[in-house]
Amino acid sequence: TTTGAAQPPLNPDDLHLVLLWHQHQPLYPKDENGVVTRPWVRLHAAKDYWDMAELVGRYPDLRISFNLTPVLLLQLEEIMDGTRDSYWVHTEVPAEQLTQEERAFLLARFFDVNPAIISRFPRYEELSNQRDEGAEFTTQDYLDLQVLFNLAWTDPDLLDGPVLRDLVAKGRDFVEADKPSVLTVHLEAVAATLDIHERLWAEGQIEVTTTPLAHPILPLISDTDLALVGDPTAIMPNERFREPIDAREQVTRGLDFAERLLGRRPAGMWPGEGAVAQQVTSIWASEGVTWVATGEDVLGQTLDTGSFERDAEGTVVDADVLYAMYEAQHARNPDLPILFRDVTISDLIGFEYSGMSGQAAAADFMDRLERANNRLEELGTGGPKVVTIIVDGENAWEYYEDDGKEFLNALYTNLSTSDLVRTVTPSELLAEFGDEAGPLPDVFPASWFQPNFATWIGEPEEATAWDALGATRRAYAAAASSESAAPEQLAAAYEALLFAEGSDWF
Repeated sequence: TTTGAAQPPLNPDDLHLVLLWHQHQPLYPKDENGVVTRPWVRLHAAKDYWDMAELVGRYPDLRISFNLTPVLLLQLEEIMDGTRDSYWVHTEVPAEQLTQEERAFLLARFFDVNPAIISRFPRYEELSNQRDEGAEFTTQDYLDLQVLFNLAWTDPDLLDGPVLRDLVAKGRDFVEADKPSVLTVHLEAVAATLDIHERLWAEGQIEVTTTPLAHPILPLISDTDLALVGDPTAIMPNERFREPIDAREQVTRGLDFAERLLGRRPAGMWPGEGAVAQQVTSIWASEGVTWVATGEDVLGQTLDTGSFERDAEGTVVDADVLYAMYEAQHARNPDLPILFRDVTISDLIGFEYSGMSGQAAAADFMDRLERANNRLEELGTGGPKVVTIIVDGENAWEYYEDDGKEFLNALYTNLSTSDLVRTVTPSELLAEFGDEAGPLPDVFPASWFQPNFATWIGEPEEATAWDALGATRRAYAAAASSESAAPEQLAAAYEALLFAEGSDWF
């Protein structure tokens, strides 16, 4: 990995690309023994988090951003401190000692892999067919399954590395001594995830952003009635949930946590699910956040123009509107720059390009940026031109050939050599052109992919959940005011409450 190359000053005539990879996992519960019930933090670290950053480091002219949520960082730290997940525990059990219950767990859970990945391992595919046919598994079958599940959730570069290469080539008839090799590589990938983001950030090649602590829908934590703006027919909780103090605490603790683990305080935030509203932009600004990002629907609703129309080739008609710079206005706090995600190009990476060759997908991406720039020139747009692409950085790659490496390498090569497109981090962009951001009126309350909050509020079961959360919040407040609990109990209860406010549970 090389240090980020020195860059010439930004040129307002260039097309600037902000590319942000969002990395997040919910806070998974633990059983009575402290074992995490789901393995996805460890497995995505082994397959995605480490190598997504490492790959950027191979292209020193790139400037890319990564969003690491505090709830993800917390669980990575716990793994490094010795916390294990149930899939790890079931891997370590010697195959000949597996109970019937443990064997049933393996058969039910150790095929939780994309079938395209299973097919890359002939023995794994054989076991999958065997399971589907209801055939009996031998001790060797279970042992091979224990190893292959973890190999399948390992980055291809690590599979081709010195530790695992021979194991992959062996392919079958594994022995108990093979298990620690895979699990050790997973632990090393977890540790490397934090290390490489910290280093590349210090070298100036990437910008790391974060999210409010528990990945909440911050506008709804501030006031559930904000849901009615975008969806007047939403079924609401019986008791209005309105805790702006909690919303502020989510922001502060999220920044504090990221700073403690990464050695540096993030400047920007990707809100949980890109959820914004005028009521909370002032919270970010007052807590030192210098920019946030969300989806284009928010911009369209804020400007009262509706959704952004595209031509037959998918190019935004009002490119001068979507690709301009904006900031939310505040009377008592600094104004807050907001970047708006291009939904079409972002979703092509997340959902469509996996069906194309990597080279063809990367070429299509560059063609779309060129057409966007041509449209901007037709419109005679002056000032900085910014296309913002924000994509989940972990879940798409299992659908790509070779974990998306052909596409990402082709894309990064194209971006590194382009005379048209300049990759920038948001903070770089704002340092140069922040004064040119246009004022936004009252920021519409909505999320990154829809002009409302309907995924998290508005149906009966969600109303029940908000009522339960509200009752818990009132119980906490009563305990705090009555001084019936010790300070350390109250602190632990409040932290648990903040995590219960996370978006994933709704």
